[in-house]
Amino acid sequence: MGENHWADLHAPGPGKSSITGWADSNQLLADMDSAGIERAVLLGWYWENQQTCELQNLWHSRWVKAHPDRFIGFATVQPMASDSAFEAVCRAIDMGLRGIGEILPPAQGFSHTNPTWLKILQWAQENDIPLTLHVTEPAGHEYPGKVDTPLSEYQWLAQQFPDLKIILAHWGGGLPFYELNSTCHRAFKNVYYDTAASPLLYDKRIFRIVADIAGADKILFGSDYPLRLFPKESKLPGFERFLKDIDASGLTEVEKEKVLCGNARKLFGIGAS
Repeated sequence: MGENHWADLHAPGPGKSSITGWADSNQLLADMDSAGIERAVLLGWYWENQQTCELQNLWHSRWVKAHPDRFIGFATVQPMASDSAFEAVCRAIDMGLRGIGEILPPAQGFSHTNPTWLKILQWAQENDIPLTLHVTEPAGHEYPGKVDTPLSEYQWLAQQFPDLKIILAHWGGGLPFYELNSTCHRAFKNVYYDTAASPLLYDKRIFRIVADIAGADKILFGSDYPLRLFPKESKLPGFERFLKDIDASGLTEVEKEKVLCGNARKLFGIGAS
């Protein structure tokens, strides 16, 4: 109850279709196996209520505990809950989760200068815990629940916490292109860009372009599963179709290895198998 933003995006109401698919852990593992995916990173949603955050963190910790070689879990948090939010995210990391996110301050009703948020970020930086932030592209198609995310605020965040590993979802809303600016390039030395929902947002040429601008070392494969990335082609979520797009994106074999697994292994300290 009370998660109106989630409902706007994933349950748009009578007469409106949703591109959200649904899957339990067994279905996710089956889809991973079908696509040859070794591990998946489980990201939380940017919930409006801290109780919902803690429920999702509990689910993720159970999935990770059951399949430690297949899942890496992130914890979500609502900084508006003050000290209880900080304590909860610490507990989630103690339960085996490895990062924080996905977070979207405008949708959750707080600013980047919120004292609890700053405390969480400082703690994450000191403990080498990566953070994933949702970023909405400032131009493009409109959809129910779309929330503006000023890109300059993410630049400020990277400058305030230069050693924090920041993952900007959905290609950073276009921020990789600002790495052509020397000030941004220096500030974004620990910023990564994930490819979640890419087929719904950009032409596959974006892989080659961002690799040329920011480097393939900074791109992380993300799918936004169980979102249906090709809704006109499939009624079910999956990975194979997106992987074919990446294969045809113009990346070299070395670059594809980095994007699909190498960069994540380095980020999480996982040895190659």
